[in-house]
Amino acid sequence: MALYFSSKKVPQLQQYSFVERAAILAAAQQAMPVPRRLICNLAKLVPICVVFYAIVDVQGWWKLPALLAAGIGYPLFTQPININMSLPYIDKAIRQFEASRAE
Repeated sequence: MALYFSSKKVPQLQQYSFVERAAILAAAQQAMPVPRRLICNLAKLVPICVVFYAIVDVQGWWKLPALLAAGIGYPLFTQPININMSLPYIDKAIRQFEASRAE
């Protein structure tokens, strides 16, 4: 099983533009059952909490670059989790997207 770090690398989504891929991924995430969505959110939340807990100990003005790095790193860290957890629901989301685009 391959791990995807970008939606551009997912074979089913390569033919779509960035905005279309984002819409399809959002639909796939909505199609996830609640327990899987909970696991996905916890997989993102726990490491982020650890990072921000570590930033609390940073002293002085160094806290600002640390917060900036954490803010920039957040989507770089969470996007692969979102993509890989929603892979089983991509085909259904693509069918929904194509049906809505045909109307």
